[in-house]
Amino acid sequence: MLFATLIPKISLFFLLTITTNAKIPTKKLFNDICKNTKYPKVCLIILKDDPMTRNASNYHDLGLGSLDIAISLAKLSTDFFNNSLVKMKNSAQKQKYVDCRDKYKLAMEELSEAKTMLRKIYFATATKRLEVAYKLPTSCHKELGEPPAKIRKTNATLDVIFDIAFVIVKRVGAGQ
Repeated sequence: MLFATLIPKISLFFLLTITTNAKIPTKKLFNDICKNTKYPKVCLIILKDDPMTRNASNYHDLGLGSLDIAISLAKLSTDFFNNSLVKMKNSAQKQKYVDCRDKYKLAMEELSEAKTMLRKIYFATATKRLEVAYKLPTSCHKELGEPPAKIRKTNATLDVIFDIAFVIVKRVGAGQ
């Protein structure tokens, strides 16, 4: 009886491994993903230029690379807030910066967890973690009103990366 239930599970695992790790020519892979994002041209530029994604040959690796980019961007924002806090005098504004920094830290944790879940082939959990991470910088932006230019630029890039990651995780989760 145990053997009968184990065979389908093993088969599903191998099927997902084969379909998510199948080698696809990079140009086709990027076009496949980017045409389904909100910003296809920017998506192509990022995926082709970034060392974390440009050599990906399957959706799974591309997903991991896009999450690495998002984690790096969230880290840049955290560092920006830390550096700004050192110079800041206004206690009300300082508290907003502390809150935003903490949201970016939490976003990094959620993105790292999404990456772990993607590696473990837990696509639904990876998507949920990605959704939580996506909301954090947006809530920070609203809290600050008009954030500094560097944060606006980073958030714009994060928005594109989150969109790319969502498309990839959905594609991998669908077994493509």
